Amino acid sequence: MWRAHSTTTADRKEIVRAVVDKVVVTVLGTSERVKVTIVWAGGTTTAGEVIRPVQRLDQLSYYPQLTDRIRELAGQGIGASGIADRLEAEGFRPAKGGKRISGATVRDLMRRLACPAGRVHRHRPAAPGEEPGPNVWWLKHLAAELNMTTSTLYAWINRGWITTRRESCWPHRLIAHADQRELAELRERRTRPPGRYSRRIWTETAETAGQQTP
Repeated sequence: MWRAHSTTTADRKEIVRAVVDKVVVTVLGTSERVKVTIVWAGGTTTAGEVIRPVQRLDQLSYYPQLTDRIRELAGQGIGASGIADRLEAEGFRPAKGGKRISGATVRDLMRRLACPAGRVHRHRPAAPGEEPGPNVWWLKHLAAELNMTTSTLYAWINRGWITTRRESCWPHRLIAHADQRELAELRERRTRPPGRYSRRIWTETAETAGQQTP
């Protein structure tokens, strides 16, 4: 009867009213997940889950997994468009429905997550024998590991806090050395309050000057 060509929309509504007692809809928090329970006439129930559009990505139930994956892919030197392709292939979907989280959205998330912003010359491999290996990092990969920006890494390199070398061939990228002990020291340094290094230099300079005063 439901599928018959002669059955009208009004007829189908009457059928639903006859066989369904009520439908209970429960939204899981503010996420896209909605539990639906159909209570049929006679008391039998059927439960399932449907997906609704939401306004923001951070409302999605898998937002933590999404951001972790973006950090991981950015740490591999993949740009926003490439990350968007990977996310689509892996089944991550945008907040308001559709098949694809756009490259622009990924780029915005990368800025908010302080991820590396682009590729690390993936089209140009390092010269033989110069590839990063254990405890050796491209700067963007090290920045991703430490969850910080490459500009800060460059400042630390200039202060002598990170040991680096350059490729022998163009584009002469910097390659950093950081084993587990050095990574721990860098993470600890990152937690220090802003200006601590400058204040220490000023204090030590002042103390030295005071000791030299006759």
